[in-house]
Amino acid sequence: MRQFPELIRGSLATDTRVMRALPGWIAKGGAEGLLCAAGEGVGVALKTEDGNGRALGPAASAFFARLDLDLRELAVTALENSRGEAVGEIRM
Repeated sequence: MRQFPELIRGSLATDTRVMRALPGWIAKGGAEGLLCAAGEGVGVALKTEDGNGRALGPAASAFFARLDLDLRELAVTALENSRGEAVGEIRM
């Protein structure tokens, strides 16, 4: 997982981006808006109430900031319509 994180769920997935940003950490997303991560003797599980994974990046950014770990690159998720036009964003 650490050597090729993009093979987990693709280069833009939250779990892949967590592993790229936090050396030594592993992360894996799951069904219904779940993200689990572990590193430095800490285990983390984040779950979105509505089951959609769009908010996991901003939630992970806010949570890991409390651990003094920088995931600012995940702080905002852009929302696009069916034509690829920006229509909003999700942020903590």
